[in-house]
Amino acid sequence: MFFGLVLNDGQKAMKEAIMSPDVQVVLCDAVSGAGKTLMAVACARMLQAYHGYDGVVYVFSANQEQALGYRPGTTEEKIDDYLQPLEDALIKMNEEPSKAIANVDTIKMGTAWIDAKPSTFLRGVNFNNKVIIVDECQNFTVPEIKKVVSRADSASKIILIGSNEQVDIDANMSCFRSLITYLKRFDKVVECKLTQSYRSWLCEVIDAYHG
Repeated sequence: MFFGLVLNDGQKAMKEAIMSPDVQVVLCDAVSGAGKTLMAVACARMLQAYHGYDGVVYVFSANQEQALGYRPGTTEEKIDDYLQPLEDALIKMNEEPSKAIANVDTIKMGTAWIDAKPSTFLRGVNFNNKVIIVDECQNFTVPEIKKVVSRADSASKIILIGSNEQVDIDANMSCFRSLITYLKRFDKVVECKLTQSYRSWLCEVIDAYHG
């Protein structure tokens, strides 16, 4: 049992890779509904709470570099629209998103342990001794993913998750497939796959459809 969850073999392998002190980067290509965000966030919570990491950062892409700037509302309101996968994962872990996710109020209360950031605003940011989750990696371009990963120091753990069958940008611009091929040859990098969907049989079927 892991946060009350019974893990399948793929999820167990992902958990072991993330929790291993010998692994710095975990790559996970998963079918829809396989629990990739849940596994990443749950493992990150354990690393932050018990293994000496100074917090967790959840990074998402707005699909286009300027997208957040043109949408209406405050920056916080724009960011909130992208946090549903994170919030769903926290709820399944019996965590309250309104307390766990960093903002002015939760930082004052001392309950915040995970910071959600759009990749748009990472230029000049440094991640020191952090657990960094990059979600929906298939929607990152090569320059965008380089900007994110290059923020991390050697004491940080990086979890790169996504689905190569769920690309929302021009497929020729998506970095995830080539990123996996490039990084998995290096030491301290592990590739994982989650192939079982818990959402519905249709998720697996439609993911396999290529027209």
